[in-house]
Amino acid sequence: MMTLDNNQLELVYETNRASLHQCDTSEIYTLRFNSEVVEFRVCQLIAFKRKIQKIDLAQMFADDTADIEIVYMPHCDRLFALNIHDVLQLKELFAGAFTMLELNSMIHKELVRRPL
Repeated sequence: MMTLDNNQLELVYETNRASLHQCDTSEIYTLRFNSEVVEFRVCQLIAFKRKIQKIDLAQMFADDTADIEIVYMPHCDRLFALNIHDVLQLKELFAGAFTMLELNSMIHKELVRRPL
């Protein structure tokens, strides 16, 4: 897995416990969460976001189930053991990050259509 220089990374979005950065030259997204740094290609990031979105918080709160969700990402051979707070943080991070990415895309399309 490629390690990026911090100077190449641009902040996409951050919460009080997590951040997502992107590198335009390598097309790598870097997630910083719970003292870990994980790099994703865009398809891997979308797959991870979908796994987080599918986590049923109501089920996690149920008395008869574990309050830890295990998420496996094959591209990095890593298991994420997430508690309810972690899941909430990641859901918030992805909601904000993907909104910012979509906004960036819309702005770029407008600038390309209407050159200065």
